[in-house]
Amino acid sequence: MSGFNSIGDLSRFVQMRQANSLLKSRLTVLSQEAASGLKADVPAATGGDMGRLAQVQTRLALIETYNRNASLAQSEMAGMQTALDAIGSIATARGPEFQSAVTIADDDSLNVKSLQAGQDFHAVVRMLNVDVGGRFILSGSVTTNPPLATATEIMGLAKAQVAGLSDPQAIATALDDWFGSDAPGGFAAAAYRGNQDATTSGVSGETTVANHVTALDPAFRATLKGLAMAALANDPDLALSRVDKAQLISEAGMRMSGASNAVTGVQAKVGISQQIVENAVARNSAERTALSIARGEILAADPYETASALTQTETSLQNLYALTARLSRLSLADYIR
Repeated sequence: MSGFNSIGDLSRFVQMRQANSLLKSRLTVLSQEAASGLKADVPAATGGDMGRLAQVQTRLALIETYNRNASLAQSEMAGMQTALDAIGSIATARGPEFQSAVTIADDDSLNVKSLQAGQDFHAVVRMLNVDVGGRFILSGSVTTNPPLATATEIMGLAKAQVAGLSDPQAIATALDDWFGSDAPGGFAAAAYRGNQDATTSGVSGETTVANHVTALDPAFRATLKGLAMAALANDPDLALSRVDKAQLISEAGMRMSGASNAVTGVQAKVGISQQIVENAVARNSAERTALSIARGEILAADPYETASALTQTETSLQNLYALTARLSRLSLADYIR
């Protein structure tokens, strides 16, 4: 014979389930409030006036956006400074070294300097094509493209400017003109792949930092020009004599010394931008702290009341479990006794 539950039994079962669900939900809410120190019921905490809280929350979200922008700007500037350090080291070392070429009497030593210049040229192009997080930071606003053609391509273009020349001064002048030119066929048009638009980033409510440095900066052109000049001194197609080769490398050294100072100037410019971003981050941090305190004052849950309510709810839930267990053990024999 199948069992039979009365309507009263079913009603009691539903009530027990509802009570269990409500107590568990209340326990979860109180546990969250105890852990966070903030009221879970925001409308009740604000008395229905959500305007001030909305302003605080909106400002906090905006500060997080500013901080993400600042973090990206800091990473890009740090990557740029790393590249500038390496480029500056090459320019500083090669300047006096190449200028001393006029005192070198043997052709082999001059060839070694020329070969070194070629290797450095490739290294500098690679550094100028640096990317941070997939963004090419010296391409202007065209951050998806490397700013320069390959070192081999640029050297080929430079060599074409001096084809048929044999006088060191004429070669140096031709390279000066080409690397400094923005006209069609010049360095900017033939070797540069970016643009000259600055990239900007809002790093605080009052501060927007702009990066105006590109691979077209005169400091980088001077560095590449000096290295290309020294590298071409040993080119067999030019067939320069030892004396002319030494003179051309010495000319390259003078340009490298000037480039060294110019690179230092670029580093200083980037350093100023880095300081601006750091100051903005510090202001953002102070404002975020103040806003977090304000939000806490609006939503703060009284720790004593929360702890008392949590204890009471736990006790009620335990009593409900005990009652449920007791009722589940009732039998007909217990009922008619």
